[in-house]
Amino acid sequence: MYTRNHEFFFTQRPFECKFTLEGIIMNFSKIALFAVAAYGFSQAAITGNVVDESGSPVKNAAVTVRTLPNLLANARTLTNDKGAFKLGNARKDQSIIVRKAGFLPETLSVVAGQKKYDNITLKRDPIENKIDEIMAGMTIDDMIAQMTQAKVPKLNCGEGVCGSALEGGGAYTADFYKSAWSQKIPATYGKDNVHGVADVKGATIFPHNIGLGATRDSALVRKIGQAVAEEMWAAHIDLNFAPAITVPQDERWGRVYEGFGEDPELAVSLGAAFVRGQQGNHNDAEWRVITTIKHFIGDGATKKGYDRGNAIISKKDLYKKYLPPYEAAIEQGALSVMASFNQVNGVHQHIDSTLLTGVLKTELAFDGYVIADWEGIEHSTTPGAAGNYFAGEVTDMSSKDAIRASINAGLDMAMVPQSVHNFVKTMKVLLAEGNISEDRIKDACRRILRAKIRAGRIDNPNGPAAYVGVTKNIGSNEHRQIAREAVQKSLVILKNNKVLPLDTNGKVFVTGSHANNTGLQCGAWTLGWQGTLDEVPGATSIQAGFDEVAKGTRVETAEEASTIVYVVGEVPYAEWFGDYRGDDFNNKIIFKEDRTDMSFNSTDEYIAQIKAWQKAGHKVAVVLITGRPLPITSFIKAADAFVVAWLPGSEGTGVADVLYGKVKPTGKLPHTWPKDAKQIPINVGDGKKGLYPYGYGLTY
Repeated sequence: MYTRNHEFFFTQRPFECKFTLEGIIMNFSKIALFAVAAYGFSQAAITGNVVDESGSPVKNAAVTVRTLPNLLANARTLTNDKGAFKLGNARKDQSIIVRKAGFLPETLSVVAGQKKYDNITLKRDPIENKIDEIMAGMTIDDMIAQMTQAKVPKLNCGEGVCGSALEGGGAYTADFYKSAWSQKIPATYGKDNVHGVADVKGATIFPHNIGLGATRDSALVRKIGQAVAEEMWAAHIDLNFAPAITVPQDERWGRVYEGFGEDPELAVSLGAAFVRGQQGNHNDAEWRVITTIKHFIGDGATKKGYDRGNAIISKKDLYKKYLPPYEAAIEQGALSVMASFNQVNGVHQHIDSTLLTGVLKTELAFDGYVIADWEGIEHSTTPGAAGNYFAGEVTDMSSKDAIRASINAGLDMAMVPQSVHNFVKTMKVLLAEGNISEDRIKDACRRILRAKIRAGRIDNPNGPAAYVGVTKNIGSNEHRQIAREAVQKSLVILKNNKVLPLDTNGKVFVTGSHANNTGLQCGAWTLGWQGTLDEVPGATSIQAGFDEVAKGTRVETAEEASTIVYVVGEVPYAEWFGDYRGDDFNNKIIFKEDRTDMSFNSTDEYIAQIKAWQKAGHKVAVVLITGRPLPITSFIKAADAFVVAWLPGSEGTGVADVLYGKVKPTGKLPHTWPKDAKQIPINVGDGKKGLYPYGYGLTY
């Protein structure tokens, strides 16, 4: 044990310890009581006890009070060793919900005046019988294989087929499924389809999450989730490493655009909607896939926005800001959670037993599996180990120690594309030494099988390949219309001096680095990790969109136009390559030297160009392609109109729809827009006044 300051959300926290489940939960029971107090309920009002079908007490069951259909708890606690619980007052319009892995959830309506609820009975989930049957025929080596995710085409992990694979794509896909689905327990195939099946040429590319946050439209996001699932299924991909339900708090972070916005309410509503769209109602959709909500937890809260850095999170912020999106997504059936690279109060999240097992699996009653990020176990080791080159505290442990610590902390599946055989070998050694128990391995395997059964992977022996003609879903007109609607609703107008909507009888010159480049307009995670500077097959550029919406109005030179639409912005970046280091935005890490000239480091040249056009009698409307708010006040002031298009994806026509007034603008800022770099970080509710407040957006 080591002691932390009382300002954090617990006072004593296991780091290595014994990593026993009972030890984790005993420590966690204190946290559950903190949570009840944090929600503002008085103690000693409602009591009860929970039993199983045999009448035996069920300990460590999660008991919450909710106002249905709200996905978030008003109060929560855990049952003790005797199955008893005590909660604060509840209203008669609320419900008591009891959950525990392996059981069906039980919901009771609160009865006015009733203070005691005896013998609430949890029934065993029938899925558990199927899992028992499968596991009875498995060896411990088979179970370790299920816990292993390799990189395609390295599907064999030493003792049989791994439980999952990632990456690869293209020519590997067909061969992978021929092998993977011929097994008794099919392997899943995972990709980062964060805004569409963006590694597949011709697929629909949706706006990145920051743009979806600007829409505030959960019904639309649910449709997007389903559309992405259908295109994944067509591409033989059944595991999605998305959505990111992070709550970004610092614009210097290179992954701001992966979150829906700075207010957790956006991640709560939109993250849950995406999960529901991807997974359907479990048995009602042949196209359903396994979603992975990520990154647990605090990835958007690191100091100075350093990717994979250290997040200092108080008890209050943990429960009010960072946990609610996970709670909501789990209530909607999320089957997988990805551990985060970052640390929380100095502890790497891949080895954080209190948060992974105590909070996630026990308090939130998450019964799916926790997966590592890319070689995330190794990232928890000393400097010099694979990939550990980020700011923040590090631990002093070997690869073997990290595997032991992470699995005992609650990690169920190891993403080990570069170290698959080492992981399997080390797991067997740790088991033989008694440093990882057979029960922990069985629990991890059970969680993985539970997710596969719910996603239909066990009962469908042929996988996605069974559906003839399903490839028609990739880039379908229906999906592109959904993406176009998302672009329309995501645009945020910050400024408009009687320029918009554009006159369909006038002449417009559409120019700028991002006007006719679909790679720049789609952003990262498109045809590759860091995106592309080239064209994206099947995508419509913003310039081409103008030709479609108002044919004959676009001209080739500024001299011919009355209005100029100037489309500029950031270059694609992913993860730490998008971090801004230092006190301003002039120290951006550029992925390749050939991107330096396109980096959004200075707006002086843009301002000079705008002034030259204005001097010649033109009105200038700027369209900004960006993954985050930028401190560019002078640039905004120079323009006659200023529109933030975020990272709109493949359907650039949606931009023209709004600028020409075919669709009224409704987008609202998902982040506070800073006046200058010194204001960063700036978030809703922190008392700072930005250039534009959270939720701002003009219309006409």
